[in-house]
Amino acid sequence: MDLQHEDLLIRLRGKLNEEKIKLWEPPYAQPNGEVSPSLQDLAKKYSSELSLNYEVVFNALHELQLHSLDRSKANTEFKETGLATFRVKATVPGNKPNMLRVQKRLDIQGSELISTVANELGVTDDRLKLIFNGKVIKPTPSLDEQGVKNGAQIMALVMAAAPEIVKKEDNMYMEMKATRDDAQLLSEYIDDFADDDEYMKLEDQSGNTVELPPAERKSLLVGLALHERGRAAARQRDYSLALVLFLEADRQFNECRSSILKTVDNWAVLQLDIAWCYLCLQSLSAASDAAHRLQRAEDSFTASYGQDHQRLIALKGTAANERVLIMRLYLLQGIVAYHQNKRAEALRLFEKAEVELNALRVDENSVSALTELGWSRGQARAGLRAAGGQLDRAHHYLHSKRQERDQARDQHKMDRQKRLLGVCEDGSPVNPKLVEALVGMGYSRRLCIVALRNANNHAADAVRLIQEQPELLADSEMSSDDTATPSSDESLVEPDNRLVAELEAMGYAAVEARAALRMRGNRVHDAVDLLVAGGGRVTDDGAGNPSTSKGTSDKKRSRKHKKDKSKRRERELALARLSAAIRGEEDEHLHSSLQDEEHFLAQYKSLL
Repeated sequence: MDLQHEDLLIRLRGKLNEEKIKLWEPPYAQPNGEVSPSLQDLAKKYSSELSLNYEVVFNALHELQLHSLDRSKANTEFKETGLATFRVKATVPGNKPNMLRVQKRLDIQGSELISTVANELGVTDDRLKLIFNGKVIKPTPSLDEQGVKNGAQIMALVMAAAPEIVKKEDNMYMEMKATRDDAQLLSEYIDDFADDDEYMKLEDQSGNTVELPPAERKSLLVGLALHERGRAAARQRDYSLALVLFLEADRQFNECRSSILKTVDNWAVLQLDIAWCYLCLQSLSAASDAAHRLQRAEDSFTASYGQDHQRLIALKGTAANERVLIMRLYLLQGIVAYHQNKRAEALRLFEKAEVELNALRVDENSVSALTELGWSRGQARAGLRAAGGQLDRAHHYLHSKRQERDQARDQHKMDRQKRLLGVCEDGSPVNPKLVEALVGMGYSRRLCIVALRNANNHAADAVRLIQEQPELLADSEMSSDDTATPSSDESLVEPDNRLVAELEAMGYAAVEARAALRMRGNRVHDAVDLLVAGGGRVTDDGAGNPSTSKGTSDKKRSRKHKKDKSKRRERELALARLSAAIRGEEDEHLHSSLQDEEHFLAQYKSLL
């Protein structure tokens, strides 16, 4: 994008609007298409007022006139035939943007417009994303139902031509869908396992868990996952993929009607990220959508942080790092104002952005010194900004914040463990130390919990129940689903190694000894009887299932365990995929070097 030329067009549009000059009407436009003397005179006038070369001004005016004539013709044609005209700007990595003029009826499906643009660009449909007014155009429903109007300016995101990039970006939509599906999978399973939220949970800025209704929790978790995946793409400067992910995250957030969107900064940061992608993709047609998003972000920051950030300072002790967001907000607002020809407002916003930027600068030598103490460069910048550039204070600040967050998470784990262990018959909470003691004796964690509940935390009674009445505990365990913990195993009884050694000394194989002890609840005499009856081997028939009801109970329990294990495996795979895609530091968006922001600020200030 030639900003010098764009600057001239902006200034000329401003003058034409002030003087209410319509370039598509006489005397500036001639029926035969020839250049009118009036247009030439106007070019001379403006070149003098702007102190610019006449030819440059005339060519710019003629360009604006052609656009105006084309728009006027398109409006007339739409009224007469119903054919809408769209201007499509195709963004192809490594190439200059390509402008297309496409005509279609508004009652066609979105897929038809996608196919037409794809054919014009010589790519397949699945390599193309069309974006209008901050939303991705879907294959269905119709364009009219999706809010697309005549004269719409549409952004087309196309993959690059290099084979290795084609392979990557050919999966852009599938990657977005996979991220969304993984997040939905995790959020749905969190609902199934209400107490098992170790996979994905919402935390506030202090690391405390945020409790939400299930429906809102699901929408927010999916939106947050897509947002984080988009940030990962943006860090790789893959702004096309990032924008698609951000817009899908925004759609998920908007499905959540919770007032929490107005009181946390995640949604506001997402609006900034979308506007930043517009800037990096040079999408001037998105200026209006960017302006609306930035206003929403500003309102949300005020609600989250308070006027002059007093709420944030009370919580964190400093607003230094969140000033990165405020600085970027001012910068983006200034750029939007510039492209709307609000030059005085743009200059005012650029000056505010520069003040914030200067306050956020840190000494790179100090950053390097903190990295030698084990902090990442991003963490080092955050610490120095919070400590006013003082090295010792920065290290203390980072260490203190890490301790606070670790303590909050440890407390959360303790509370979670307490919920999982449940309560005894007398209402007292199950003692976790006693659980660990019994597990150390070779019994399964699940069985220990059930035994201690029944024995009211009396360890000796719990051991007696395990050894003498395992069937009773099994029935109790079957009637309660809340004893399954992440560390629970498949069987009720873990064979005691000392008893295994005794049976081995009698000549039985270790595998058979373990099986017998497991099936007989570590009662060594019963295990010996079982081994003798089986000729030294243990089978699942007969001795293993002394009654039909016992066998049925075991099968039910086995099916339940297998189902839970399968669900946990699905969650672990989904989490692994999300983690591999994200791999970012916490609050990494606050710790950047701000080089890109400095570049854009200098570039736009030079135009003013």
